[in-house]
Amino acid sequence: MRAKRTKLLGGAAALLLVFLASCVLVDGSTGWFPVLGNLVSAARMRSYAAQVYPELTPEGPWARYDPEDGGYFLAFALKTGGGRRNLYYDLGSKLVTDEQRRTVLRKELGIAEHPQVNGQRAYWDARWDPSEPDAPVVEIRIDFGDRNSTPVPEEAAMREAMAEQAMALYEDLSPRTPVHSVSVHYSHEAQEDERGGSLWHSITVELPDGTPLTREMVLSGNLESR
Repeated sequence: MRAKRTKLLGGAAALLLVFLASCVLVDGSTGWFPVLGNLVSAARMRSYAAQVYPELTPEGPWARYDPEDGGYFLAFALKTGGGRRNLYYDLGSKLVTDEQRRTVLRKELGIAEHPQVNGQRAYWDARWDPSEPDAPVVEIRIDFGDRNSTPVPEEAAMREAMAEQAMALYEDLSPRTPVHSVSVHYSHEAQEDERGGSLWHSITVELPDGTPLTREMVLSGNLESR
């Protein structure tokens, strides 16, 4: 009997090791084990929903993982029936994406779905921290570029152009609501990435606690190219 019990315990231990090894292998860029990431994300989305949408109830105990964007999502249904809503959570930023609430806020602020700044397409986004569900975390971005007919700028000139666009974007959108992150992306038709697509240069400036954006922040920001 004791030998049989020992064998069963050994088998259970082996299965546990296989499970943990599998977790390590399928663990993505989030740095979390899949099951733990599902549970943590679900708990934070439930916390957010309980404060913002007390009439909603989660449709399951844990969130599902989306391998395309590396985030988690969870469906909620009206307690009385007749409707549902999806929430999304990013473990890296610890923010909830609530698409319906974001759309409502954008319209209340008078911001177009695709705002134009200096004739360039801009992007406005809002997400929420479950611990502060009444304070949107706003990120804005602008993309612009040059044609083949213009010379490829040196880095200093490119930074100057990026700073000009970033300041125009910030001055246009920041009066509506506090901005927490500003991104500016530049491409030139003559430059390609390793796959033959457009090479984009970007600078992102974080603005914690309502810090106003300055031109110098963009000029000295970390420049990424990919």
